[in-house]
Amino acid sequence: MELWLPDQIALDGASAGLLADIADAARTVNEYRPLEASVVRRIRDDLLGDRVYNSNAIEGSSLSFRETVMILETGEISGGRPREAREARNLGDAVRKVNAWLDEEKPCHQPERLLEIHGILLGEIADDYAGRYRTESVMIRAAKHQPPDASLVGPLMERVLERAANPVGVTPVIQAIWTHWAIARIHPFMDGNGRMARLWQDLVLLQARLSCAIIRPEDRREYLDALTNADDGDLNPLIQLVARRLLASFDKYFLHIREDKESQAWVTEIAGEGDARAEERSTLEYERWARVMEQLRFEFTECAAAVTRQASRIHIQVRPYDLLDRDRWENVRLGIRTDKTWFFVLDLHRTGAGWGRRFFFFFGKHYGDTDKENERDKKPTVTLLVSEADATGEGRRLDQIEACPLSLREVFVVDGHLVRKRHDLAADDDVYDRDVSALQIARDFIGEAVKYRLP
Repeated sequence: MELWLPDQIALDGASAGLLADIADAARTVNEYRPLEASVVRRIRDDLLGDRVYNSNAIEGSSLSFRETVMILETGEISGGRPREAREARNLGDAVRKVNAWLDEEKPCHQPERLLEIHGILLGEIADDYAGRYRTESVMIRAAKHQPPDASLVGPLMERVLERAANPVGVTPVIQAIWTHWAIARIHPFMDGNGRMARLWQDLVLLQARLSCAIIRPEDRREYLDALTNADDGDLNPLIQLVARRLLASFDKYFLHIREDKESQAWVTEIAGEGDARAEERSTLEYERWARVMEQLRFEFTECAAAVTRQASRIHIQVRPYDLLDRDRWENVRLGIRTDKTWFFVLDLHRTGAGWGRRFFFFFGKHYGDTDKENERDKKPTVTLLVSEADATGEGRRLDQIEACPLSLREVFVVDGHLVRKRHDLAADDDVYDRDVSALQIARDFIGEAVKYRLP
């Protein structure tokens, strides 16, 4: 059996986009590091129950999430399902052992380490082959590709672990997913292969200061199909599933970070540090921001209608969405993942020219460029970003499109006035226009979109 390598993976657009989202989420979490020890413990405890429950449920365990958490907290395995209870306890112990290695920065990707974890996983369940590679061939019913002969397991696993310890030319996420697939493909144990593959994937992710990817039982069909596609050489479906689940785990970080911040704010209030006045200032800032953003959308709508009325073959429409409310605005400003951030969609179409162009205007966090911006602009700011959809409907931010002729990059508010970030193609540099009017921004963007994007 020959294992193709992670640097041979050809990413499609969806996979590349999700990997970029993971990089953004990781950057946001890293802004808050080092996290308080209490926050780290809460996150680990929260993730532990999810990891153990879901990984065992995929394999057919009938324990509920609540039962799983009780077993992890108490170690009790009494009741009518002792094997399933031991599986939950053992997987919890295996996760804790790996976490201890990470805390102590011990080398992990060694055969003896892998076998130690497998021994914990199957202890008191299958002691005859716990902590040992399989010594006989196995068949997976209905599988297109069967595991290699038992004589090849040791050498193949050494290659997988060496690659995990020394990734070359790939991101940690790709390395982790490839390791997951490779262990599942080799099927090195008589039992516990899926749980070991998922556990080792999370080990690689956590070593890279990311989070774990918790695949749920409701993902089982998609998961099995993705592994089959990976066996055929296409890792993209598995990348996309794991990436979505990794992003969901990051949400737990954001939740606990926010709770910690709220706790700190409470302490500040008790200490008499003027929390009420800070709240009033924040409310006023939001109201000014909301008023300016509503004006900007109004000007886009009016300009689009004016062009459509005057140019008989050009049709432009603005489709609005709800403006961020105060809580979501605050979350975006803090860099906490937030849903429903679309502000409006701009559709352009020329009669008889087939499909037109679609642009999504959505909110995100502005990261200040200290070389080009005044000191007052450096505080966290909610910014309006723009992405362009291609023929398949997939969107890419304008600043990620090579040689994009559309100059607009961001629009944000400073002291109640609009600031436009645009890219000067001639100088190949970003320019900040201060106190620019909403009307000017709308006219410039629509003019460029008609000129450069309508066929």
